[in-house]
Amino acid sequence: MIKCPNCTGEMNFDPQAQKVKCEYCGSVFDPKELQEKVKMSGEQKNITEEAGESIEGKSFTCSQCGAVLLTFDETAITFCSYCGSQAMIESKMMKVNKPDFIIPFAKTKEDCIAAYKSKLKKAMFAPEYLKSDVILEKFRGIYIPYAIYKLEHKGEITNKGSKYSHRSGDYVYYDDYTITANIDASYEGISYDLISKFYDKFSTAIPYNYKKKEEFNPNYLIGFYADAGDVDSTIYDSEVEKTIIPDTTKRLRTRREFSKYGCSTPTANIKVSERKIGMFPVYFLAIRNKDNKTVNYAVVNGQTGQVAADLPISFSKYVIGSLLLSILIFILVNSVFTLTPKVVAVFSIAAGILSLIITAVQATKINAHESHTDDKGYVFVHKDTKTKKNNTFKYYIKEVIASLLPAIALFMNFVNDAYYYGAAIISLVLVLLSFLDLVKEHNILVTNKLPQLEKRGGDEHE
Repeated sequence: MIKCPNCTGEMNFDPQAQKVKCEYCGSVFDPKELQEKVKMSGEQKNITEEAGESIEGKSFTCSQCGAVLLTFDETAITFCSYCGSQAMIESKMMKVNKPDFIIPFAKTKEDCIAAYKSKLKKAMFAPEYLKSDVILEKFRGIYIPYAIYKLEHKGEITNKGSKYSHRSGDYVYYDDYTITANIDASYEGISYDLISKFYDKFSTAIPYNYKKKEEFNPNYLIGFYADAGDVDSTIYDSEVEKTIIPDTTKRLRTRREFSKYGCSTPTANIKVSERKIGMFPVYFLAIRNKDNKTVNYAVVNGQTGQVAADLPISFSKYVIGSLLLSILIFILVNSVFTLTPKVVAVFSIAAGILSLIITAVQATKINAHESHTDDKGYVFVHKDTKTKKNNTFKYYIKEVIASLLPAIALFMNFVNDAYYYGAAIISLVLVLLSFLDLVKEHNILVTNKLPQLEKRGGDEHE
């Protein structure tokens, strides 16, 4: 571990100053200069091994979910960032492959908390406990390993074109072309995280500025934790290649030759040519729910301060807000329309269909969320685990009945208005109940099962 060259005291990297500071004598060092000073002194063991191919830190294992957490100073880790467990077992010194690059923390923990609070202000139905100082203090800075991809194609590409030639009688003639060109194309900086429990929906929501990367220097790790990673960097190759297709097509289309010969969507077979590993900064928060079986996550980009969070909805806040909104809608509708029995029935049908559409979308998302079909990293680590598809029919029953009842009343064309009002009342009650179901469904979407002995990497301490 690196100690202060002046007093051998404990040091920390200060994101705001971008300097390494000694907590005891107050000495301040530039991370790059400190690296050279430590090497020249030869008195301390650096975090980086002499061979230059690995880094060494103290590992802690979570007794509940199996997460292996790395720290690079003398501070003990007291709780796990992935499941919130307080039971951390100190293990041993652990070596992991040295990354090629690092993006240092540029935001402090205070910046992180302020950004998260700002997001909570916009979430009017979020539960009050999410704003608790006790909860917010559990944000921890972690360096997450990312694979950084380089894609290239140098040489010949071939595309097909077709262009109108002429018309003769009932026949239209086109000229077909084979368009050959030489290109020298290169993309670099597209990145994906290599952590199965750092879900892709979070990592893609907080992008990094890769141009501000630094050559890996262990001094940036001081005072933070790191995850060793558990995902193979090759699994995102196809995703990366798909990502650059629109840009490649757009650039090639600017060449007059392609438009001249009727090639509207030119493509180039650009493939991943190189993968490097970078450590990217994340403030991570895991909030255990009352059932002690699920957890909500929040992450803040340690470089830019962007926030991504799973925010549940408070039932009480939602009900109060819905009642107030319903009163407002009733006043507005009543001022525009004359609420005859048939008009009320029509509005009931519309409300039922709308809730059915929303529920169908939510049900699809719930299936994807619980099966992790939208997360390649998770699927890679759990490829041998069979996921049971949920039966989503249960979500539709209320909405279907709410739509059918007033529709049947209109079809039967009853003389007695009571039938229309009765069908409308039952329909609107069912719609209200379905919206309460939607709250439950939303809370399922933003809730994650506790990882059970399936994860390597992470961080958190108090």
